[in-house]
Amino acid sequence: MLSPLDETLLHQVAETFDNTPVSDHRFFDRTWIGMHSPDGALAVMSSFGVYKNNNVMDGYLCIQENAERQYNHRFSRRLRPNIDGMSLGPLSVEILEPFKRLRLRLKPGNYAGSCDIEWVAALPPHEEPKHRTSTNGRVVTDHIRFDQLANCSGWIEIDGRRTEFENWFGARDHSWGVRPGVGGFETTNDDPGAEGGLMAVYCWWLTEEAGGLLQLQEDGQGNRRYLDGFISYRGVPEKSGLQVVDIKHDFEIIPGTRLFQRGRIVATTADGQRFEIEAENVGRPWLYKGSGYDNGYNDEKGLGVWRGDWLEEYDVYDISDVEACVLPDGRVIRPRHREQLAKVTVNGKPGFAHLPFISMGHVERYPFRP
Repeated sequence: MLSPLDETLLHQVAETFDNTPVSDHRFFDRTWIGMHSPDGALAVMSSFGVYKNNNVMDGYLCIQENAERQYNHRFSRRLRPNIDGMSLGPLSVEILEPFKRLRLRLKPGNYAGSCDIEWVAALPPHEEPKHRTSTNGRVVTDHIRFDQLANCSGWIEIDGRRTEFENWFGARDHSWGVRPGVGGFETTNDDPGAEGGLMAVYCWWLTEEAGGLLQLQEDGQGNRRYLDGFISYRGVPEKSGLQVVDIKHDFEIIPGTRLFQRGRIVATTADGQRFEIEAENVGRPWLYKGSGYDNGYNDEKGLGVWRGDWLEEYDVYDISDVEACVLPDGRVIRPRHREQLAKVTVNGKPGFAHLPFISMGHVERYPFRP
């Protein structure tokens, strides 16, 4: 099927833009945007995903308020023939200037939230090394991703209560390829418990002077499995994209949980600079099930699943407990995929961060709950 993109000279394979040469049902193209107020009392995250082999575009916008409620707005539609842009009924992202300015909108409707937010880049995007893993010959992950930090301004409304704001911390990523956990099912060719414990620390951070992204994965014994990161000084091109070559961490775990209250991260760049990040948890960690991740949506089949021409879902989660969450049907869950909001100081300079701290299984370093 031809689309306006096929008028360009940007083709990379012998296919029209609505197709992919990758036959894996998990092939995706997804962007994520997040932001929060300085005190963490109000936060927004949103995402759009395309799954060409499933003929699906889905997405969400979640609003967190006063560390008490998470308002979820989920959408899914038939992808073809409308493959251009990012729009799901009332939810849209408009690229005003590539890599510089975005506009995120959720129009008012028969649901709790709405917003109109301009996302303005604070630093150039960072292209991560390609992610590729396999298990016993099967490709598990094969995707690329870029990340970018920003300041955000606009308004957010919940049940008629409008908050206008300027220059909140914001971050985004955009990834495409193959990844597990999408499209409704996942095959396996190994014992799912064979790898033991896992801990991952990701930190998008920004101060008035600089910003960066740190990524670290370790197994349950503390052996490093993955490290990547960059640090850039704002407005100083010659100090842009400094490569991070080492990350050390020490977190204070909230007793009886898998979440941190405070943490210290020390990142070293290839030119020998040290960046000491002191972080403090604010607000509540995002409960990603409300977005569609982690077997989300009412059918609990997760992201990228064919749900017909159009689907919209709205609900509210009780997140007032530090870790346990109450779903609309009364179930109480303690999910391990939580992504925390934080305020930070970096080498003494104040700032903010999106700081996922995720663990699975036994991790010798920290006293996590079972």
